[in-house]
Amino acid sequence: MIFAVAMEKIFYRTIYRFTELQQVLATIGITFLMIASVNFFLGSTILPIRAPEFFSTPLDLGFRTLPTHRMVVIVAGLAIAIGLYILLDKTRFGIRLRAAVDNRNMAASLGINTARIYALSFALGAGLAAFGGILGAELLPIDAYYPIRYMVLFLVVVAVGGLGSIVGSFIAAIGLGIIDTAARYIAPEYGTVFFFVAMIMVLLLRPQGLLGKE
Repeated sequence: MIFAVAMEKIFYRTIYRFTELQQVLATIGITFLMIASVNFFLGSTILPIRAPEFFSTPLDLGFRTLPTHRMVVIVAGLAIAIGLYILLDKTRFGIRLRAAVDNRNMAASLGINTARIYALSFALGAGLAAFGGILGAELLPIDAYYPIRYMVLFLVVVAVGGLGSIVGSFIAAIGLGIIDTAARYIAPEYGTVFFFVAMIMVLLLRPQGLLGKE
């Protein structure tokens, strides 16, 4: 998180002035730069990360048996989603953050330290990303190109859910995940097609996303 705060101060203080599309493109560019740096210094070999032995024990739910690791990931994901919703919608920090995002100049004129709000938000996002990577390291192979494989999925979930909506992103992630998994079982040769067709249909009907603002 310390590295994230330094990065936010060096790079993103300028990127914040760009439009939303320009911010996304700049972030993707930084991501590719970091991928190239990791690949150059550490190589592109998949790094095996072993989870604690406790995580590999089966957990009987009555109707299905799952590895404990998967249940930990599910519970952690739900807890983080609920925590973010409460943080952004029910706390003073969330009110200030939403005000700074909607109108930075007006928020600053009201005495809100927008620079600190942005830095804390960026650090929180980086910390959650690191936590997710560590928690899912055994489920998803870790290598230098790890972000590229899932970057499109992240962007799709945010776009379908609606910018700035934690609940919308959560609903989009669950819905698109169910569609993708079901399609891979029913029609494996066309599984991915259904995922993107669902995305296109939602954005055609609601260009701002499921719970995005008009």
